[in-house]
Parts: sequence; C-alpha cells; structure tokens
Amino acid sequence: MNRAWPLALAYAAIAIALFAARPLPTPGPSLRDFEAYWSAGSEWNVGADPYSKAIWRAERTVPGVNAHRDELLPFINPPPALLLWSAFARLPYRAAAVLWLILLIGALLALIATVLRASGAPTTALLFFSALALAIAFGPITSDLALGQVALPAFLGATLLVILADRSMPLAAAAATLALATPNAALGLASQFDRKRALLSIITATAVTYALGVAAAGWRWPATYAANAAAHAAAERFVTIQLTPAAIAYGFGATQRASQAIGAATATLAVTAALLLAMRVREPFARFAAWSVLVPFAGVFLHEHDLLIAYPAALWCALHTRSAVRTLALGGALLVSIDWLGLAQRPTGIAQSALLAIATLAAFIVLGKAVETRRAWRAALPIAALFTAAALLAAHHPLPVWPDSLQAFHANSNAPIAEVWLAEQRAAGLLAVEPAWAFLRALPLLGCALLACAIYRHYSYRQTASTHPASSP
Repeated sequence: MNRAWPLALAYAAIAIALFAARPLPTPGPSLRDFEAYWSAGSEWNVGADPYSKAIWRAERTVPGVNAHRDELLPFINPPPALLLWSAFARLPYRAAAVLWLILLIGALLALIATVLRASGAPTTALLFFSALALAIAFGPITSDLALGQVALPAFLGATLLVILADRSMPLAAAAATLALATPNAALGLASQFDRKRALLSIITATAVTYALGVAAAGWRWPATYAANAAAHAAAERFVTIQLTPAAIAYGFGATQRASQAIGAATATLAVTAALLLAMRVREPFARFAAWSVLVPFAGVFLHEHDLLIAYPAALWCALHTRSAVRTLALGGALLVSIDWLGLAQRPTGIAQSALLAIATLAAFIVLGKAVETRRAWRAALPIAALFTAAALLAAHHPLPVWPDSLQAFHANSNAPIAEVWLAEQRAAGLLAVEPAWAFLRALPLLGCALLACAIYRHYSYRQTASTHPASSP
C-alpha cells in the first residue's frame, strides 16, 4: 500500500477542520481551565485560600471573563500543583497562557514519542507523523489543548513511568510525581503492580508529592484536600458534562440512588475486567494501555478531555491488531476520538467533528498493514451511519454551554464554593434529565470497552496461535 495518500488525507482533513470548518466562537478566555490554575496561583501568592470563593477575585480579572455575573470556576488540583501555578501567576494571564500552551504542545509530542517507543514501533518519520495525525484528530486531546488542561502532562508522566521503571528509578519517580497531579491519569499505573521498581517509583513519588503539599498547604493537606475534592465531586456527580456511568444513568432517567448503584456495579465490572486482562496481558505497556481505558468505568469524576487516557490504547491497537480484532479496535478508536457530546454543545461544529473522524480513520489505516486497508474502510461504515444519526439527534437536542447560558446569574453570597458551582450548573441547564445527551455520552465509553476488549483478544489469539497454529486468524 502507498501510505502517502491516506496520510495526506488525514492532514488535509485536519487542516480543513481546524481552519475552514471551525464552529462559531464562544465568548470567554483562552484556555478556560488554565483560568482556574492561574487564578489559584494568584490567590495563593497573596495568602488567600484558592479552594474557596476567593478565587473569583482573580478569575474576574482574566481577559474574556464576564465580571458582571458569577461564573466562578473552582480549582481542584492537589496543593502541590500550587507551587507551579504560583510561578505562572506572576505573569500576566495572556503571557502565562501562551507559555502554558507551548508546554502542552511539547508534552503532546513527548507523549506520542513515548507511546510509539513503548509499543515497540520502529522510529520512522512516517509512523511519528501518522501518530501525530491520530493525536490531533483525537477529540479528548484537542479538548485538553483547547482548555489548557493539566491532564495532558500528567498522563505523559504516567506513560513515561511504564518505560522508565526498569531503566532509571529517579526519572521514573519524577514521572510518577507528574502523574499524581491528576488521579484519572495515575489510576492506570495500578497495572504495574507486579513490577517492583515501578512500585518503588510510585511510592517515592507519593512521598515527594506529600512533601511538596506540605510546603504549599501544611502537613494535614491530604485530609483537607480530600474533603474539598469530595464536595466538588458530589456537586458535579449528575451534571451533564460528566461522562461517568452514574451520570449517564441519571441522564437516561434513573433516580439518584439507582444511578449510584449502577455506577458501583460498573466499577466492580471494570475491576474484574482489569484482573482478567492482567492474567492474559503480561506485557507492561499493553496492560497499562488496557487498564487506562477501563478507568472511565470506575472513576467518579470524568470529563471528555479525561478520555485522553485512551490514546495509548488506540495507537497501540493501530500498530499491532489484525483481522477481526483490528475491526474491533478501529471501532473503539473512532468512538473515543469523536466528541459526541460536543455535537450537541456546538452544532455548528458537526462538520469539523466529521472531518476529524475521517482523519482518525486515515491515520489508523496508515499505522497498520496494507492488507488491512479495505477491511478498515468497510468497518468505518457503521460508525459513519452512527455519526449521522447522532448529529441529527444532537441538532434536535442542543446542550447549553457553561457559562454562556448563565445569563445574569449571581450566587448566594454565603454558600460554600461547591454549592456555588452546583448552582451554576443548575442555572446553566446542565442538570436536566435528557436521554439524548446520555446516549451521546455513552458512545465514548463503548469505545473504551472495545479498545480494552481488542487488547485482550489480541493476546488471547497470540496464546492460542502458539499452541494451535492453525486456529489463529
């Protein structure tokens, strides 16, 4: 197969998506989540509590924020991160945002190189630029970049630990320390339970993280931070932008109690699946990739950008899977890469999402064997039909976007910050029970399940083939 033309197709689709098919812009600052990081650093620099409503004093000064209403964005990073955000807050917001974006782009390039190396791929320009195309078209990654999310460098740390643990414990511990900045990024590291050096690196990183937190917030910070995080998670448990199984069940109309029971049951199934994968998949990085895509089923706090953790599994499957397993993996990669809820949030961006999905498909094809090309195009047809149906559904059930839908919202001045955030979500219309939105949120989780299943079946077939060669696909 001449791989040049599908790679050219991928980059052409990306270029059109990013420059000609952009959705209508929404008001607000650049790197919306970085707004909270910078503001937290600003308040901490003057001795205020960044986990309180005091953060609004800094946020209202950020260019693009509407200071005539309350659109407070809580800060939920652990205290050690304040040491970093304190430094950024010494710069004007626009300069700090540009610097942070440059660092995020560097983290993305490092993540791509790390995953390729950990997957055993040869170091070639073709594979790197194909993996880069897959990353740019991967919806959660573009969301991370657009929002300025710390999840991207944190997950780079988790990925680096897997390949550094047996080479340099100091570097592995540093990588693990970075991973601990975001729980969803770090949970996949539990897959390394049988590697002593990896465990020692994680333990060392935990101690370093605690020490940094002591410098930022005192020796009791874990208990204080856990209380703040729990309050925020409770406030956002059933909000539409949550992609957890419990929030999706609530969106379909289940009661809060039933939704929490469904969430607990799903988490139990995810843990069971992880244990089954551990018995079948012995290669450390493949197991890490598979466990990472199971995290969404066990997490209690998950936004679309957190699905970044599925990228290693998608890239690994693009490089290694064959035949029917590859069809399964391609379906999973496409389902995770598309920002399905975004179709309802930004109906004018549906064309952009379609183009990025085409880019994902083309990059996936380039990363595989030539004999799989025709099968891949055929396998994409059901996803194309599903995308068309989902786009029509989203167009008829538009989703409000925070904070644009807040209008002239003002919170109770005596309410704790978690209650203010909940009140904002309610005022924005994001606590509505809407099965259409729940359906859209369920699709990327289905993609995660398919990717985990593809990795499991790949190793199942390998073990079967080693014993019964004639039975392999």
